[in-house]
Amino acid sequence: MFLAEVSLPSPEENLAWDEAILELADTPTEEPSSQSSPTRNLELLRVWEMPKVCVVVGRSSRIDQEVQLESCRKDGVPVLRRMSGGASIVAGPGCFMYSVLLSLDHRPECRALDIAHRTVMEKTRDGLQRALAIEGVQLPLGIQGVCDLTVNNRKISGNSLRVKRRWLMYHGTLLIDFPLDAISRYLATPPKQPEYRERRPHDEFVVSLADCIPDRTRFYQSLTQSLSSVWGATEPWRSHPLHSEVSTHVDLWMERRYSDPNWHLSR
Repeated sequence: MFLAEVSLPSPEENLAWDEAILELADTPTEEPSSQSSPTRNLELLRVWEMPKVCVVVGRSSRIDQEVQLESCRKDGVPVLRRMSGGASIVAGPGCFMYSVLLSLDHRPECRALDIAHRTVMEKTRDGLQRALAIEGVQLPLGIQGVCDLTVNNRKISGNSLRVKRRWLMYHGTLLIDFPLDAISRYLATPPKQPEYRERRPHDEFVVSLADCIPDRTRFYQSLTQSLSSVWGATEPWRSHPLHSEVSTHVDLWMERRYSDPNWHLSR
């Protein structure tokens, strides 16, 4: 597996990057030695950060039900739509973002979504536990709901996925020192909630790791190393077979979708 530490200048480009590499990997071809062949190693772990605060809604999310749109407009916070499902999130500096591109040919068990969720969330939990241990911190990390990572029954990570014919993209966020009041300001109470939430408002349901992390930069490095270790992501991104193609395809997806307000606000 490859490790890509790739953060782009705009939230839109960062969302486009995940879709671009998923579509490139899943593109059918008749050439057995081609880059999209199941025998090629294309799996990767990407770690990144949003450059500014934004709301990211799921592919099928209803903005009028999930987003405090007036607050977003007043504060100039963009509302963007991602390719994957799930509910809306608020992201920005202080959120550790990760994306995992997985081969369904190599991991056929992940065609079952519950196994896909469990596979990724267990590795995310283990990687975070290792990074916290480096700081001398022990926390009771749990996996609750469909794909939430929690501490003491409070959510610290939300995740979603997109499944194609032969490839899967799983991506999520970890709340490190993100200002949590932004969540209540920009998100409405979600219409669908996991049972363990017990109808709690955002400020009683979500928590960050800020009190445990004295040095965010150092912790980001530790977390990157820990996640790379649990995934076996040891190959550099520059050696990835699709490395030279992604930038062009990000531009194409920006033109096709992510630069278009109608795409983001379509529902």
